[in-house]
Amino acid sequence: MIGVFDSGSGGLTILKTLTERLPDQDFLYLGDHGNAPYGHRSNEQIVELTKAGVTRLMDAGCRLVILACNTAAAIALRSLQETWLPEQFPDNRILGVLVPMVEVITGVPWSQQNQSPARDAEKILLLATHKTVASGAYEEEINKRAPQVDLVQKACPGLVDAIEGGAGAMPLRGMIEGFIKETDTYGISTAVLGCTHFPLVEGYFQAVLPKNISILSQPDIVAGALVDYLERHTQYQVSGTGHVILLTTGDPVTVNIVSRRFADSTLTFTHV
Repeated sequence: MIGVFDSGSGGLTILKTLTERLPDQDFLYLGDHGNAPYGHRSNEQIVELTKAGVTRLMDAGCRLVILACNTAAAIALRSLQETWLPEQFPDNRILGVLVPMVEVITGVPWSQQNQSPARDAEKILLLATHKTVASGAYEEEINKRAPQVDLVQKACPGLVDAIEGGAGAMPLRGMIEGFIKETDTYGISTAVLGCTHFPLVEGYFQAVLPKNISILSQPDIVAGALVDYLERHTQYQVSGTGHVILLTTGDPVTVNIVSRRFADSTLTFTHV
């Protein structure tokens, strides 16, 4: 069984693509809706909340957990991988959504730095939460591998809150339009939705971004990376029946309403 952890419902965009690419795998999803959004929390709180979520999934039998949250991946993943995981669950692994996206942006495998990049000089827009932008994680890792890439970062405060709160189409589109109007998009060729909640409203981003700007799909990229990882690490590729369980630390009634509206999911969340 593979675990998927997110601060809320955004990770459902990742889960959906994972189940399509790996139909024989069993998945256990945990949304920490009770403590969301993470963007308002301190780095220390994000690390502890992520650690608690991963622990719950691994205690339930998940030897491999995907952090389907850019904020958690940017703030907590490295410390969990380097110090906490080897002590607590030495035979288990945690993967994040940031690494596959950086590989695609730079054209350089994660394990290789200071290599001649496959990507030409390009101007790329990163749309993310304030916490992800402030962490500098995308900027740091891209500069290591492809310094010729000009990364423009734009924080979108309040958007995750609005999505999780069930805001309507007009308010959501209005917020996104405001973020794009505040951004100098001249010369930008590609936009990265650097929050797994944002694909839930990707259509609004497409509607307000200049037509010449393409959008990188994080769910597709992450799913492809996991398929490749499982082919190279077969010990984590445990065949199942395609069973999917959704858990939440929040109110399941509210979470189900919002999740079904945005993620088109027929599955039901259970409180933990």
